[in-house]
Amino acid sequence: MFDSGIIDDLREAFDAVASMPVGLADAAQTRAVIRDLQAMSDRIEGLRATYLHHMDETGAYADEGASSTLAWARRELRLNDATTRRLRAAGHTMRVLPGVGEAMLAGDVRLDHVAHFTSGLRRIDPAVFADATDAILLPLAKQAAPSDLASAIDRLDEVTHPEKLDEAWKRGMDKRDVQVNRAGDGYHLAGFVDITLGAKLRAFLVAASAPRGPGGCEEVGDGANGGDGAGGGGSAGGGGGGAGAVGAAVKDDRTPAQRRADALHDLVDAVMVDGLPGEGGVRPQLHVTADAEWLVRQPGAAPPALDGFGVVGPELYGLLACGADRTPVLTSGTTDGPTPYASVLNVGRTRRLATRAQRVAARVRQGGHCANPGCGNTHLELHHVAWWKRDGGPTDLDNLAGLCRTCHMAVHAGQLHVEADGHGGFVFRRAFGTPRAVIEDRERLHRTRLRDYLRDLSAARDGSPVRVREQRADGPSNAARHVGAASPQGSLERHRDRHTMTPRT
Repeated sequence: MFDSGIIDDLREAFDAVASMPVGLADAAQTRAVIRDLQAMSDRIEGLRATYLHHMDETGAYADEGASSTLAWARRELRLNDATTRRLRAAGHTMRVLPGVGEAMLAGDVRLDHVAHFTSGLRRIDPAVFADATDAILLPLAKQAAPSDLASAIDRLDEVTHPEKLDEAWKRGMDKRDVQVNRAGDGYHLAGFVDITLGAKLRAFLVAASAPRGPGGCEEVGDGANGGDGAGGGGSAGGGGGGAGAVGAAVKDDRTPAQRRADALHDLVDAVMVDGLPGEGGVRPQLHVTADAEWLVRQPGAAPPALDGFGVVGPELYGLLACGADRTPVLTSGTTDGPTPYASVLNVGRTRRLATRAQRVAARVRQGGHCANPGCGNTHLELHHVAWWKRDGGPTDLDNLAGLCRTCHMAVHAGQLHVEADGHGGFVFRRAFGTPRAVIEDRERLHRTRLRDYLRDLSAARDGSPVRVREQRADGPSNAARHVGAASPQGSLERHRDRHTMTPRT
């Protein structure tokens, strides 16, 4: 039996909550109420989507003289058509994927998550997508942001339809256009550029539009907190440098938009007067990361990734990688001790600042992002977890965490705590709230689970047995990556053959 009286009870309960004096809530109560309201709001959105889909299927709108669910919602709910379509599609997805529907009604996921599930249903074979949802995507959605779910669905789409990557690149090449037109007090720059040019321009603007101090950024050692300076600051592994540090005085009043415009101005001036920057100038680079597993065509290997853009297809990778500087980075294997890279990258107490090789390795280890879970910033400063002066910490890779400036300052201000986990990773803890509560690195966990799932899925689709990673007893495994700068042109097959890495003892 459908009991409409329950809705009346819900309305009365909401009125009671709304009448509570907000100003009397303490900090803990405020946080708890916000969390509960968000969960209830998500559940209500799920119910709205369910009932709108039900209306669409049953034609319940017709009894009130409406021609469609869209027309009824526009007239009765003052919803625009885009919102109604989104809710109606979510209701359909919740029915097709029952686990998603249950999670939505339980408040475990929100409407934005369901929208990405809807997109996945439209792009990927329904049977494959349903299995992936139960095995990997729904657990991810319950713990991650909608954007992380979207990225995972994109990865699944890329593995099941690899031809789309190079097709997108070629479509972008056909749409290239740049226009500079007089507009009022200046010029309007507009157009569309392909992946390679866009990535190059972005890399330059990121490097050249950093805030400038009167004398440039300088490295600051132990500050008032007795803190350790940033070891080898700047973008870890990227061209261009600067040893940014906690407490560095930066006096630049320009907005980010103004800095980007000035950087483009400087680039044009440099080309017109001095030619392109040489070894002594700013050398921003494109970084393309490819797993050795992908280079040797192992099933399920992640496609190459271009920093600032995302994954690319094999043809574009061949273009970018031919003639580029290549750096093999060992990411899995055994040498002496728990960290496979220790014997070749650690420098102990012989020098304070990180070496170039350590910066590259830290960048690859962290995917180019800040090591603090959930932080997506990419300007990294290498922080001695056991501080150089206070703790006598070594300049070893498992003691160097790549942190963005904000998280680095939070560590030195005592707002965030970080420690090595003994296996090449780091554990972050909150300074407030639950005492020393560990910040879970859910993104890394789900990234690993997704990688393993896609690897097995590809092996099954290719008719190959599920691959078991082999480990040489006398040396490191063939698990490595290439990190290269941008390149002009070349053949993919020739590149694969030239740069497939062989493990050495």
